Amino acid sequence: MKPEPGLEKTESLFWALVTAPEGVRPGLDELVRRGAAAPGDLDALIDDGANMTPADRLDIYANMYFFRLLDCLKEDFPKLHEALGPGRFHNLMTDYLLACPSRHPSLRYVGERLPQFLVRHPLGGESPALADLAGLEWARADLFDAADAAPLTREHLASLPQDEAGDIHLRLVPAFTMLVLDHDAPRLWGELNDRIKARAAAAAAAHDGPTCLHDAAADAPPLPEAAPRRTRVRVWRQGFAIFHRPIADDEASSLEAIRAGEPLGRVAQRLSAGRTEAQATDLVGRMLQSWLDDGLLSA
Repeated sequence: MKPEPGLEKTESLFWALVTAPEGVRPGLDELVRRGAAAPGDLDALIDDGANMTPADRLDIYANMYFFRLLDCLKEDFPKLHEALGPGRFHNLMTDYLLACPSRHPSLRYVGERLPQFLVRHPLGGESPALADLAGLEWARADLFDAADAAPLTREHLASLPQDEAGDIHLRLVPAFTMLVLDHDAPRLWGELNDRIKARAAAAAAAHDGPTCLHDAAADAPPLPEAAPRRTRVRVWRQGFAIFHRPIADDEASSLEAIRAGEPLGRVAQRLSAGRTEAQATDLVGRMLQSWLDDGLLSA
C-alpha cells in the first residue's frame, strides 16, 4: 500500500510539476536534484494507468492547464491576438508564462504583467506599439470587475448653491483609469476591431451555420507599424460595457487634479490660463457634461 503523502505536500508537488517549464518528468528530476522531492513521490501521488506512467498522466493535466491560461489571455487581449496571429500569439504567451507564471489563485490576474513583459520581448522591440496595445487591453480587462458606484447626475449638481460650486470636491468612480502611452494604441485598437468584425461578417455571409474563423493563411500578419506619439487615454466602465477615449492634455490634467482632491474652482482656474473667461467657462462646461454623460463622476 502506498503511503499517504499528506495534503500540503501533495498540493506543492502537484503545482510544481504542472507548472514545470520542461514537463512533468524533467520537473520531478529537478526537484529531486534540489532535495525538494524524492524519486518515488509522484508514484505515491498518482496510480499507474494501463498504458501510461504517472508522469504521462500528469503531463496531460499540465497541458490542459497551459491551454486554459492561453484561452484566458486570448479573452483579455483579443486585439493583440489579432495583431500577432494565432501562432505568434501562442509563442509569445509561452515565453510570458515561463517568465511570469501565474501567482494568484484567480486566473483574472494572469495577464497583468504582459504589457511590461512585451516592452522587453523581441516582438516588442520589433513593433513597440504592441506593448501600448497590450496596456490598453489590460486596462479595459482590469476595470471590468472594479467596484460599482452611483454616478453623479445633473440633478445633484443643480441642487447645490451656485456660490458653493467652486468648493465642490468631485470624485471619480472606481471603474476609471487613465493611461499615458507612447503610441496611438486607441487608433490601432479600432483598426484591429474593425478587422475582426469584417472577417466575422465575411465568414457569416459565406457560410450557413457554425463557421471557423481561423484563417491559416493569416496566421502571421504584418506587425503593426506606428510612429511614436504620446497619447493620453481615459478608460472607464458603464454598466457592463468598457469604453476608452483619447483625451487632450487639458482634460487629462483636470482629471488628475480631481483625483488628487482639488476643488472644482481650482480646476477651472487652471484651465483659464491663456483663455478668456468665456472660453474657460465653455471648456469647463463641456468637460463636465462629457464626464456626467460617461458616468465618470461618483455621487
